[in-house]
This record gives sequence, C-alpha cells and structure tokens, in this order.
Amino acid sequence: MFPRWVWDFVRVVGGEVVAEVRGWRFDVVGARFFARPSISDVTSPCSVKRDVWLRRVARVRVDGGVFALGRAVHEVFLYPFRHLQDSLWDLVRGFDRIVNSLDPSVKRCKDSLHKLFRKSLGLALYSSEEGVPISVEPMIPAAPIGLSDYVKPDLLVGFIPVDIALAPSWDRGFERKELALAGYALAVEAWTGHPVDYGVAVYVNLGEGPLLSWRVIRVDDSLRRAFLETRDRVAMMLEHPDEPPQPPEQCPQTCPYIEVCRR
Repeated sequence: MFPRWVWDFVRVVGGEVVAEVRGWRFDVVGARFFARPSISDVTSPCSVKRDVWLRRVARVRVDGGVFALGRAVHEVFLYPFRHLQDSLWDLVRGFDRIVNSLDPSVKRCKDSLHKLFRKSLGLALYSSEEGVPISVEPMIPAAPIGLSDYVKPDLLVGFIPVDIALAPSWDRGFERKELALAGYALAVEAWTGHPVDYGVAVYVNLGEGPLLSWRVIRVDDSLRRAFLETRDRVAMMLEHPDEPPQPPEQCPQTCPYIEVCRR
C-alpha cells in the first residue's frame, strides 16, 4: 500500500511516539459537551467554523464543485481496494459505472481519474500479494472520544489510519488532515487499546499525471491536544448555536459555502 520509504520512516526513522493523551484515557479524551461533532466538522476549512454552522444549524446544502470532485477522487481511489476480489474486467466496468454517474462538472477529469484508478489498482494488487491488512472505510466507534457515533477513515492499514484528499491549494489544508488523522488515531486507540503513533495523508493532484504525495504524520501530544481543543470549540458552537461571524481573513475560492456565507 505505502511506498517503501513510508514503511521505513515509520519503522526506523520515526520511532515510538511518547504520548500521554491516548484514546483509552477517557478522563482526558471524553466528551465535554452533549453535542458530538463529526471528524469533518472538527476539520472543516473555516477558521471560525462558520461552514459547520451553515451545514449543521442553518441546514444549508451545497453540492457540486470541490465536493463533487473530492467524492469522485475518493470513489475512484478506494474502488480497487473495496472490490479486489473481482476480476480485472469487473473492476474496469466498475470504474466506468463510477465515471458515468459523476457530476457533469467532474467528467472533464475523466482521463486523470482513469490514471488514478490504474495507480490505485496497482497499489491494491501489491498490498494483496504482500499480505498487508487493509480495511476500507471501517466504522470505528467514536462516541467515547466525544465525536459522532462512528468515524470512517478512508483506509486502515494495520492500525495506521490513511486519509485521501485532493492536494490542498492553501496551507490550512495540510493542517486539517493532520487533525483528522489525530482524531482517527484516538478513535482506534479507544476501540482497540492499541497505540497509534502515525497516520498517513495521501494527496492527489489530478493535474500532474495524477501525482500522489505521501505525508507521514506523527500523532504526538501537541497534535492530539489541538484536535481535542478544536473538537470542544465546535461542540460548544453546536450546543449554543449563535451565528458565528464571518472569518477575518480572505476565504479560499474553493470553499463550497463562499457564496452563501458572504451574503
């Protein structure tokens, strides 16, 4: 599944992470509010979480654009892992079904998505031959760490959570995925009692081949505490749903709520 350097980093270079904030320490990671946000709520791109308020409180629904493209990337990348027992012919037909059901705004990326499918298929076949244990979107209980009933990392390779995303166009996109991996790590620890010291973010740049960029994240105490602090801030906002202000900085043009938010 991973390039060799990722395994080498986790096994040799990175070493064990010393962390006090573990998922099984329910006195530390347990819920502090009745509201329990999702991972996507905690890691939303808005600095003041106005997008979460619009979605969860004001019930604003948006679709298309970056949402549709992100869903397409996830479906295409995960399909070979999800259906590896199928024949090659059935896998190709499955990809065609995904493409045919895409939002019209995404179909222009068909060639890049096909190349992404081929790369993902190669990774899935290699992982199968090597006997690497991989779960696709496993449902992990998350209420013990103050989140929604379940969280679903894109992949779980052994005990390592993997998050797949479009390559971000701004720095906060990387921070978001680090927080998400911290949340998944805490949930896995609470569920299994097994320490999770690392997560892996896979960034997909459809405009370059496509290019897969692998980023190994050390889930240390500072990242775990940052996740819990953000979780509590979002939970408090959902529990006391006064409309948050517009963010002080310029919003990224890729934000799907930008037109609604700025009215």
